[in-house]
Amino acid sequence: MKRNLINFLALLLAGHAYAAGPASAPGAAAPEAAAQNISPWDGLPQHNVKTGDIAVYTPVTGITTAQDTYDIFAPFDGRIEELQVEVFSFVTPKTVLTRMVSTEMAALLDSSSEESRKQTERRWQDVYSYTQITPETQGVITNIYIEPRTRIYKGDRLFTVAKKVVVIGKNTEPLYSKLGPGMTASVEHARSPDAKFETRLVNFLHIKGSNLTYRLWLEVLDLKNGIKIGEQFNGALFVGKSGNAMLLPRKHMIESGGRRFLVTEIQTGLETADEIEILGHSLLYLEPVRPAAEVKDGKAKKAR
Repeated sequence: MKRNLINFLALLLAGHAYAAGPASAPGAAAPEAAAQNISPWDGLPQHNVKTGDIAVYTPVTGITTAQDTYDIFAPFDGRIEELQVEVFSFVTPKTVLTRMVSTEMAALLDSSSEESRKQTERRWQDVYSYTQITPETQGVITNIYIEPRTRIYKGDRLFTVAKKVVVIGKNTEPLYSKLGPGMTASVEHARSPDAKFETRLVNFLHIKGSNLTYRLWLEVLDLKNGIKIGEQFNGALFVGKSGNAMLLPRKHMIESGGRRFLVTEIQTGLETADEIEILGHSLLYLEPVRPAAEVKDGKAKKAR
């Protein structure tokens, strides 16, 4: 009887042990709790926004074109005696383009020998004199339609003058900054670097298919001899500069929905389970992790 009672108690204890399952090892729940406290942001590189100077220039190239042109016509029937300019000459209202005489004066001069021609000119200068043709405004001669010692009639076109010269071109490297009218560019002739001119941006448009390349209209400010129409000019457009500016690498910025963000350190105040008071932020920030596809595409672009 005693032996049966002992066996019954042993079976009862064994049943309780089976129902409770195997005993857990001490401290097994600790790693699981620690894993819950690990932030997905841990381990990201940290950087400080730096302070420095930044200047933006973009290389440009283009072809000179004549703008605001006007023609100069013969004031009467006569003959061109002298031509004193050539194509692409820079002229002002004081520049004599050509000297012409009336038909009657031309006949008198033709009837005189070479030796007596000067005497004939002096004798008849009060009646028949040379007429000097000058431009209305400063500009560049773009066309000449006459030659010396040729007959002309009233209303014949003599010259075409361009009041303005505009370089129509584009930037040759990606431009990330915004453009604005009035920006200046120094340009020089592609084959004659000594021919340098100052220009001003008067208009610009995005080139189709690229948000970083623009069609540019650059008006030449200092018209002078050496400018040529239809020639290539290269230079650099000054976009802007800033001193003592806050700077960071472009790849550290996050763009979303047309806006730009930076993950910076913040100073906090009061807190609840749902909200945190922000007291301020510092210049310390986290470098974002780029999606694998974006990193791969960036490397491919760099390789190109």
